[in-house]
Amino acid sequence: MELRQNFEFRRVLAPEMRQSLNILTLHLLDLNQVVEEELLTNPVLEEYSSKEELPSPLSADDLAKLNSHTTLSNNSQVQENEPHTSLLINKVSLQDILLRQLGMFTNSDEDLKIGQEIIGNIDENGYLQASLEQMAVQLQISEAKLDKVLSLIHQFEPAGVGARTISECLLIQLKLTSNLDPLTKSICLHYLDDIAKKNFNHISKTLKEPPEKVELSIKKILKLNPKPGRNYSLDEAHRIVPDIFIEEKGDGFEIIINHEYVPRLTVSKLYKDLLKKENLDLKTKEFITNKLRKALELIKAIEKRQSTLRRVVSTITEIQGEAIREDLSQIKPLTFKEIAEKLELHESTVCRVVMNKYAKTPCGVIALKNFFSSHIHHKNGESISSTSVKKIIKELIEKEDKKQPLSDQDIVKILSNENNLNLARRTVAKYREELKILSSTYRKER
Repeated sequence: MELRQNFEFRRVLAPEMRQSLNILTLHLLDLNQVVEEELLTNPVLEEYSSKEELPSPLSADDLAKLNSHTTLSNNSQVQENEPHTSLLINKVSLQDILLRQLGMFTNSDEDLKIGQEIIGNIDENGYLQASLEQMAVQLQISEAKLDKVLSLIHQFEPAGVGARTISECLLIQLKLTSNLDPLTKSICLHYLDDIAKKNFNHISKTLKEPPEKVELSIKKILKLNPKPGRNYSLDEAHRIVPDIFIEEKGDGFEIIINHEYVPRLTVSKLYKDLLKKENLDLKTKEFITNKLRKALELIKAIEKRQSTLRRVVSTITEIQGEAIREDLSQIKPLTFKEIAEKLELHESTVCRVVMNKYAKTPCGVIALKNFFSSHIHHKNGESISSTSVKKIIKELIEKEDKKQPLSDQDIVKILSNENNLNLARRTVAKYREELKILSSTYRKER
């Protein structure tokens, strides 16, 4: 998915760092698109086939001699295995799409966590269901910090997502398309009911504006989407290509990075040789040097993505090996922070690695994020994963008396008495909704 052209962010990171973070977040097919576009626009970057011998890269020392103000990596080739490819159909939610954009356009761990909380409270129509006050209490931060990240999310696709009212949703869309004028804004804020009733004359008289001018504003509004999240429902199937393969090998696992959809890259020997010529004019040298820098930054970012992905997944398999081999319901409690501490990475880096990535396992293809599950504590102090709690809730509902189905409060009592678990009713309701199970009112059979 492409972001709007007027979607701009002020950045403080170096360009190569921004690209590295972006590449780290991308799913395999999105990465392929980025590489293909760079191949079209950068003559220094080349694709080679597996039959060709890898050309030696231009070293940083060589380039430094030609341009003392340029610092480059001297690693310009991607090492890869030959994986088994697998193309599957999977369902992608609005939250998945928003989280992908969040990973690309946040710079700090705190903003990432705040964004995840906000996105987790956006419903299927694209509206934010929790107030800033509620989320501020939950995260123990100021409402101002939440509002800052929410403003960022308001610039995501689909346009209008994260709004709290229909008026705000429409105003966001108008602003993003540069169609927001005072009259249209006023109509959006105060006269949507009149538009629904086609009471255009009332709007014109109240605002003391000519009917034809009011009609033009109304036409703008009617072209907008009041439910921006609807086009990204869970019922839409999307192609999914696993980024990584986890295969059993002896007592452990073999981790195979999928490179099938990403062209193998190197730097053009022609341009390397041309850059070494002493009589090369300054303008041409600067052009080639800049293109070479971009090529090496991309190659280095891809290498970093692959190595970090491998490290994170290897650590996941060490912890979740039993679930990978036998049953994903046996997922253990695990957080991004725990993986980050083991690998000495930032928590946001682990989040970016996991985001939008899928793994082919002995149990099937699953999203890497599903290997992570929050801790729920027993009364005796031991912990259990939220995935396991959801399984218990699902089994309780499957076995219930359909003429007298269990309410969320009934489930709270059962979990406390029979499973030694202390959960709030709203937590049970949240898990039930995540399982796509209706409330007891709608499950009752008459």
